[in-house]
Order: sequence, then C-alpha cells, then structure tokens
Amino acid sequence: MNREQYLEYVGHFNNKRYDKVTGYFAPDITVEYFDNAYGPQFPARTLHGPAEFAASYKSLHEHTREVLELGDFMASGGLVFVELYTEFHTFADPPSGSHQAGWKKGDITIMTNWVIYNMEGGKMKRIRIAHFRNHDPKTAKYK
Repeated sequence: MNREQYLEYVGHFNNKRYDKVTGYFAPDITVEYFDNAYGPQFPARTLHGPAEFAASYKSLHEHTREVLELGDFMASGGLVFVELYTEFHTFADPPSGSHQAGWKKGDITIMTNWVIYNMEGGKMKRIRIAHFRNHDPKTAKYK
C-alpha cells in the first residue's frame, strides 16, 4: 500500500463508505485499540472481522462525526505506519454503556494516534492503534 492508496482508504472512511473501507481488510482482520487513554472506564478492546468493524463505526457515527487526516506515512514490506489526526464532533449524546459514554452532545475531541497495519496479500490483516496526544478542542479544523 502506498500513500495515495491509503488516502483513498481515508476518503472512504471519512465519507462512511463502510463497504469500501472493509474492502481493504482480510476476512480475519483484527483491530486493536489502545487502553486507558481516558481512564479505566475505557479498557482496551479488539474488533474481529470486517462486519464487527463496520458495525462498531456505524454505531459511533450515529452520534459522532469523525474526520481522519493523514500525517506521516511509512510503508515497508508487509508493514504500514501512519500518524492520524482525528477529530470527533459529538452531535447527540452517546448511549450509556458505549465506548464514548463520557462524551456528550457538543463535545469536540481531537487526538493524534499512531497506527500500525500488518498487510497480507495486499489486505490489512492486523491494525494496532496507539494513542499519542490529545489536542485543544478550540483548534478543531473540521467544524
């Protein structure tokens, strides 16, 4: 995968074309999220398979607009590393018990994460997301 292909993937994600996003995935993909970035109420979690990924993000996007912006990009062999600037704009209160239960309507959460992709046969086989930094909500670019 090169930078241009990855930017296409980000475009599909930002436009909620979940079928296109999951087309980049191996059938047995795992997506591993960081733990405890916001306290123990947000434990690490892992999604298994394209359908679980799509369902998770469809649920999130029912109450929160999410925009990804690519920073650094490196690819070598079967590994891809990216720096993702991400804005979350919550337009409705998330359901209790969701991973965003601490957010409320009107909240803006901005962060930079580092993501490692293990590629297999041209598809994303394993995604690991590491939280790097939160940013001041007043600096939002995608209001």
